[in-house]
Amino acid sequence: MNEILSLGLILIAALMAGHLAQRIHVPEVSGYLLVGVLIGPAGFDLISHNEVRTLSVLSEIALGLILFGIGATFEAKSFRELGPGVVRVTAWETMLAFTLVAGGLMLVGQAPPLALLLGVVAMETAPATTLMVLHEYRARGPLTDRLLALVALNNMVVLVAYGLVASALLFVYQSGEPWPTLFYRAAHSLVWSTLGSIALGIVLGVIIDLWAKRARREWAEGMILSMGIVLVAVGAARALGLSPLFATLALGATMANSSHHGDYLLRALGRADPPLYAAFFVLAGAELRLDSLGALGLAGMIFVILRVVGKVVGARRGLRGQDVSEPVRAHLGFCLISSSSLAIGLTLQVRVTFPDLADMMTGVVLAAVLIFEIVGPILTRRALIHTGEARALLRSDAA
Repeated sequence: MNEILSLGLILIAALMAGHLAQRIHVPEVSGYLLVGVLIGPAGFDLISHNEVRTLSVLSEIALGLILFGIGATFEAKSFRELGPGVVRVTAWETMLAFTLVAGGLMLVGQAPPLALLLGVVAMETAPATTLMVLHEYRARGPLTDRLLALVALNNMVVLVAYGLVASALLFVYQSGEPWPTLFYRAAHSLVWSTLGSIALGIVLGVIIDLWAKRARREWAEGMILSMGIVLVAVGAARALGLSPLFATLALGATMANSSHHGDYLLRALGRADPPLYAAFFVLAGAELRLDSLGALGLAGMIFVILRVVGKVVGARRGLRGQDVSEPVRAHLGFCLISSSSLAIGLTLQVRVTFPDLADMMTGVVLAAVLIFEIVGPILTRRALIHTGEARALLRSDAA
């Protein structure tokens, strides 16, 4: 099957899966992921592994658009109101997940480097999956506001934490080079990937604002302009060795806070992204391997269980003392369970930097992602229903 035929099959399968998901009352994203598993290499192999890899550029584009949208929620006014509370929740849920997973794995005899790296991966929450569920149910309210800020801040913290842990492990366990050289390389990589990516997003945001002032206020032109700048951000970040995640988040935040045209460009972009989102999640499902569950083992079960405990308990602890309702306090942590692209991306990075740990790391993470990507959206939907923020469901019930 060629790539064009595969893409057509992906979109049609996504449409059918979305309708089926609505009928059985699960999030559409769960349907996309499951149909991806069915038509991918782990299922009927209608889409081969090579075709999935060829079409992976669509996944990068869609993820860039998703992160751009999340970045656009960082309006200075709203973040000043929620910011301290969101930072506190992020600190608790990430550090508790890291501590429990890393500590638990060391207690059962896993090597400290592997335990620490898996602890970092446990901190991550999937922004794409979470945002898709919120969009599907047109979610609005205190839980949704906090969740949007949390997933963006969470991924930034995870990238910085990985840089620190990886640098420390290289410093301790690979001392072939003089320590000043190792320290310089680690610091330069961390600063460049973080501050450089943010600077790229800000510069592109200023450029697009200047251009938008001279553009016609038409949906087609706004769509082309906004999608073009997101593609430039993702591509330029890759070319410069920066983080597309940081760059697109910063781009969206710049558009939301310093541009008079941000809302117009985001609405225009919203008309183009549904096919890309659908393709993104079907391809993500096609990359999941059911046989990875067999590799879960004791370490994998500890990773899954303690990560969930860390996220749920950490979020509840972080909300202590904040003026939120009990349903938000009880359910926010369950919205942080999804895990996907960044976790897999960090695993691939480990394969390059720490090849001796790659096989064990890959087995545990792929099996855990398969579980979290299926269960996470369902738990988020449940939370939105219990907090009364799933407006799409409320409107359908009223009708």
